[in-house]
Amino acid sequence: MKDATTGIDQRDHRILIVSRTLGYSFAFMLVFIIAMAMIPNQFFIVSTRAVVNAPVQMIASPIYGRVDKISLQVGQVVNLGDVMATVSNPNQDQTSLTGLRLEKLDLAEKLNNTTSVVAERNEQLEKVKAQITSVKDGVLSELAAVIDNSKSTVQTYEARLSEQDALLQRQLVLLKKGLVSEASIEPQRQKRNAAQYELDAARGELRRNEIVRSLVSRDIYTGGTVAANLLTLEMQRSKLSGDIAEDTIEINQMAERKLQVENLIGREEGRLGKTGAADVVAERHGQIVSVDASFGDFVMQGQPVAKSLDCNDAFAAAVYRSRDVTSLEIGMPAVVNFRSLGVKRSAHIYKIVRYFNSGPENRYFAKFPEAEGHEVYVLVKMDEPAADEATTAQRSNDKFFGCHVGEDVIVSLGETMVSRVARYSRLAVNTIFSRSNILSASTLFDKTVRPRAASAQTAAP
Repeated sequence: MKDATTGIDQRDHRILIVSRTLGYSFAFMLVFIIAMAMIPNQFFIVSTRAVVNAPVQMIASPIYGRVDKISLQVGQVVNLGDVMATVSNPNQDQTSLTGLRLEKLDLAEKLNNTTSVVAERNEQLEKVKAQITSVKDGVLSELAAVIDNSKSTVQTYEARLSEQDALLQRQLVLLKKGLVSEASIEPQRQKRNAAQYELDAARGELRRNEIVRSLVSRDIYTGGTVAANLLTLEMQRSKLSGDIAEDTIEINQMAERKLQVENLIGREEGRLGKTGAADVVAERHGQIVSVDASFGDFVMQGQPVAKSLDCNDAFAAAVYRSRDVTSLEIGMPAVVNFRSLGVKRSAHIYKIVRYFNSGPENRYFAKFPEAEGHEVYVLVKMDEPAADEATTAQRSNDKFFGCHVGEDVIVSLGETMVSRVARYSRLAVNTIFSRSNILSASTLFDKTVRPRAASAQTAAP
């Protein structure tokens, strides 16, 4: 009976363990699913209006002449300083030098004419200033004389008012004594009021003249013939000053350009007679994407002989709606899908711009996709291919100059939850290992230092 009981208990115990294990597993899976659902996922934002592009470098002729030697092919790799072609023209130096000398003569003539015009305007300006000063001094002198006359008039009327006040007071005293009647005082009172009115008028005129003089001294003209003349002179002075300032700026620009032309003339004179040919040299590393000249062609100075690009500068330009990329950040992962090859490359965002000025027509290899006002350009750079992708990339190096420029692609922005978890896991592992290395290094340091300190203390006595 005891053995049976023991067997039943062990079996029940095993069932209980299995049930608990399954329950814990189910609870863990449920918690994991809920946690994964609560973590915000980054869905891919896809754009089919995208193109792989790269800036194009011009390999231009330094002189005007005939192409004597050129050996360039599309796809050829060039390095800084490589000679791409040779252009010859025995008359090149003399032609360029003649043009520079003609430009120098033209600049010198314009500079002399403008300088003489500025001198005449400065002289005219000084005359206008002297005339303004003379007229202003005359107006102020006239106003000073008028003010002095007004002050004399005010003093005269003040004396007359004092006299009329005294006569009125005398009549009032006689009235109190009963020697004169009330009617006989009224004429004297009217005379006194008339004297007061004349005095107030004289004081008002004096105040007006003083205000006019103050305004004129501050170059404020209120009216009258003299004020109109002064305003006309002030307008002439302002116009002459503005013209002189503009001419001075033009003189400075022409003088600067003349100096540049003189330097160019000196450089060309140094080359005169030494060579009638020039080498077309590549100014940076790249790969030839087009050859624009052939043997025997005549090219102008600065005309492109060939164009090259560097695949290290390649990028994909995609068009997105502005509201779709508000949460994106620089450095966020992306995927570039080459539709014609069926190959996907990992990339990252390196620029987001609303308006992208592509500059001259031949600045970039391909034309940018059309974008409307509510759309933006997202520029992504391809990451270095992994080991398994290197073989596929090497196979296609002969196409599209090694970086697929000019090809329409599909650009997807964002990352999946799995890649995000993997990225965070790698970051956490690197952080933990870096901390553990720091702790282990500090422990070793302590272990090696402490015995030395102890031995030093022992040896000190």
